[in-house]
Amino acid sequence: MKNFLVIALTFLSNYLMSQVEQQNYNTLQTIKNIEIREYPPAIYASVTTEDSNNSLFGILAGYIFGGNENKQKIAMTAPVHMFESSEDDNSVTMKFVMPSEYSMDELSKPNDKRIQISKSVTKKYAAISYNGYNNSQKFNKYKSDLVKELQKENINTVGSAIYLGYDPPYKFWGRKNEVMIEIK
Repeated sequence: MKNFLVIALTFLSNYLMSQVEQQNYNTLQTIKNIEIREYPPAIYASVTTEDSNNSLFGILAGYIFGGNENKQKIAMTAPVHMFESSEDDNSVTMKFVMPSEYSMDELSKPNDKRIQISKSVTKKYAAISYNGYNNSQKFNKYKSDLVKELQKENINTVGSAIYLGYDPPYKFWGRKNEVMIEIK
């Protein structure tokens, strides 16, 4: 019975994640286990704070679950982006990608003044994937691997590394994480 429950939860988790829109990008090149990607413009809801990472998620989740002027419900997408604002600063930024069906004018204004809605421009990034639950040791290892390979290939980077998380906490197997850095 226990094995049946584990299998059922795994299938349910995979089914639910297959229903989540994933951010669009084009793979331009693959270098070993690194993808060079081009991301088209996307709309993000973001929050920057010195609070813990869990509070960032709650703030943004509040917005998409109706914490906005029109009580608009907005579907969750993947991945969630997270990065430190700068080397000298203790602030952390988390971003939710808004579903591609929305334009800037169609998204309701957040009730929480800390949330910013913005549209990105086309940019290129280098990304490396890894599995399992994320932690700072894994993130730092893959960030280091990514930076070393980019240096070997004489590819210049812009800014700091970005963590991309694709899965909800209740997904136990087949978890996908990435480290991504903007490139010139």
